[in-house]
Amino acid sequence: MTFISNVMHINSDLFQLFAERAHHSIEHPQDSSTFENMSDKTKDTRINITSNPISSDLSSSERSSSRSRPHRHRLLHKNGKVNLRPYRVPLKKERFLADFFTSIIDAKWRWVIAIYSAGFIFSWSFFGTAWFAIFWLRLHYDNGTVCVDNVDSWTSAFLFSVETQTTIGYGGRQITPQCPEAVICLLLQSLTGFLLSTSLLGLVFAKLSRPRPRGQTVIFSKHAVVAPYDGLLSLMFRVGDARKSQLLDVAISLHCFCFRTTKTGEEILFSQTELPITTEHGSEVGELIKPFLLLPLTVVHVIDERSPLYELGPQELANSRMEFIAVLEGVVESTSMVTQAKTSFLADEIRWGRRFLPISLHRDNRTDLSSFDTTYKVKTPQTSPKEYERSNRKKIKHQEYENTATEKTEVETENGDCHVSVEPINGSSTVSSTTYCQKNCNGDVAQT
Repeated sequence: MTFISNVMHINSDLFQLFAERAHHSIEHPQDSSTFENMSDKTKDTRINITSNPISSDLSSSERSSSRSRPHRHRLLHKNGKVNLRPYRVPLKKERFLADFFTSIIDAKWRWVIAIYSAGFIFSWSFFGTAWFAIFWLRLHYDNGTVCVDNVDSWTSAFLFSVETQTTIGYGGRQITPQCPEAVICLLLQSLTGFLLSTSLLGLVFAKLSRPRPRGQTVIFSKHAVVAPYDGLLSLMFRVGDARKSQLLDVAISLHCFCFRTTKTGEEILFSQTELPITTEHGSEVGELIKPFLLLPLTVVHVIDERSPLYELGPQELANSRMEFIAVLEGVVESTSMVTQAKTSFLADEIRWGRRFLPISLHRDNRTDLSSFDTTYKVKTPQTSPKEYERSNRKKIKHQEYENTATEKTEVETENGDCHVSVEPINGSSTVSSTTYCQKNCNGDVAQT
């Protein structure tokens, strides 16, 4: 009703505005253009009214186009947290309950503390009710036989349950040998208490000792860069460890996620490609490298014809929907557990034509990480790696052609200059012998 009243109020205002403008156009015909502009504005207003989300609905074609449009959100946050939430999972509760321990480990701390507290409180309350039931049954059906001293209410039975399970033993309440059901209840509560304590304490210890926080001290650069490396354009990022204790058996990989359309027209929303990488120190190229992370190092992906960046220039890369995810795995030295650190680089987080500033090492073996993310400009072609490689091939062919042609070599001597023609052997770029030229006092030329 509020929406309908607002529409009626707007329509009345528009009608009044039309009347005023029409009267003004009759008195001032030269201002008819103003009336036309006003009518255009009212059309826009009507469009805004009808496009209210309550009364509007997208067409099927618009929906399909919006679905096929690739996402602009990142799959992985910079701190390594996954930015995806599965929903509408078939039999979700059954699947998570089947793996209850992992579900609790992955839960937030407030849920773990709540489960820890609720588990003990429920156990104390359950056995407290059992002790009170034993007291009540003996009181009404066995002439008041005392099974537990000083237990005559639910509160006292609950306190006795807490004292029994936690082995506090204040001394005011104790079990008597006159009731066998009380002895059985004592045994059951003792066994249940031990099992519950070990399970919940083990759960908290497992959550505290997870190796995931160790990955937070692994540092990735905020940006990736594209610059020439060994004569080819390469994608580079930096990684380092902030702790003194080293990660063992380190493995680094780089993955590219992008929106891709196949030759048959099939649209793949998350096309994943594992990129071959190396380090700036020249380690072996592979999809998984295992460097020794003693100092911060730069990971390099050489952009060749197999790379998804091969045909992209700086502008095409900035407008692309690519996301590069870097993964580092290693064994924690102190606990021998495997940890993993991740980060991602969107297309607008890749700087074209820059290199990382070298890390400085002081005399007292301190590594200065203040320049870890600092970059500087380098001479880089503003073309795609494919065009850059093609231009380099043309230069090499042109240089080889010049080397095979006849050269004029100028040799400087003590008496002056002499120009000698040197012919290559069989079209090669080498000559059979070296021609020396000297000019004597009479101006004659002697060759040796």
